[in-house]
Amino acid sequence: MITYYYLISFILALILSMIYLVIWHRHFDIHMTMVFAFMPIVNLGYFMLAEARSLEAAILANKITYLGGCYLLLFVMLAVLRLCNFEYDRRINVVLIVFNTLIYLGVLSIGYTGIFYKDVEYKDVNGVGELVKSYGPVHTIFYIMVVAYFIISIVAMAYSYFKRNEASNKIIRPLLITELITIVAFFGGRMITKDIEFVPIVYVLDQVAYLFISHRMCLYDITDTGIESLVQSGDTGMVSLDFKYNYLGSNKTAKTIFPELYRVKVDKSIVGHKSLEESMLEWIKEFEKSSENNKFPYHMGDKSYFVEINYLYNGKKKKGYHLFVKDNTREQEYISILNKYNSNLQTKLEQMYESKGVK
Repeated sequence: MITYYYLISFILALILSMIYLVIWHRHFDIHMTMVFAFMPIVNLGYFMLAEARSLEAAILANKITYLGGCYLLLFVMLAVLRLCNFEYDRRINVVLIVFNTLIYLGVLSIGYTGIFYKDVEYKDVNGVGELVKSYGPVHTIFYIMVVAYFIISIVAMAYSYFKRNEASNKIIRPLLITELITIVAFFGGRMITKDIEFVPIVYVLDQVAYLFISHRMCLYDITDTGIESLVQSGDTGMVSLDFKYNYLGSNKTAKTIFPELYRVKVDKSIVGHKSLEESMLEWIKEFEKSSENNKFPYHMGDKSYFVEINYLYNGKKKKGYHLFVKDNTREQEYISILNKYNSNLQTKLEQMYESKGVK
């Protein structure tokens, strides 16, 4: 029965990774993609360990399971930092991957050296393969690394939840729950029972949560509409809201035009923010009356803007509103100059006609 548990965990992890592959989009976080790539492999290792009937087979399976500890937890932490919008030198990622690879080389030395496992023996417990081992110095470093990754992830999520507006609490909450469950399974599972590993099924539950998060993140990615060049241009702002007027995201240009956006937390309503109510909310309500009412002028200081509203789509489903804000100060100045020129010309013509007695 225990073997079937590991087999089912592997099959479920594989199915969920295939679902992720089907819904995958090029804007999905690369670290989350790596998580889905590794989870079925790690769960396969747990199944192979349960099925092992020799020391060599058990060690091989065990090395596969350690892909989870050495790489999976790293990619989860990096995904957390990315989803919480933390900025840092990306070269740190390379350093961490190299460091984890060195740890994994210690794992690969099991059976040849004593740096990871000092001693290792195979044991059959009710038809399920297990390894009895004593730990070496590299395994201690491995545990320190795992604890550090968990702490960094928890601190990042807690800080984002209470202090930052750039990350949605709807994303942070499931991330935090999965992280806490994984910690309990990783460190406390063996305290509950030594007959079974809870990590494989917890990984499956994590995948379910990550699928929700990946799907939800599509709404927050303001460049996920095939108009990246427009969004990146310096004078074009872009803001996304859902149908409940909850703020989903914006680019830096939009925040410069509407500074109040800095004070709105992702997934929170713009209602209650006076300057946004008097601008965006009024425009959207006009747009709701008729989709043809989607173009509006906006003035701030000596700047003039042209605002256009369209529906926000997730696939073929309408999910909210996209606001595009284009700086057209030069156009307005040009029009003003033309109007002034025409006015002056009209005045001169009238004066000329009057001097000649023409009415």
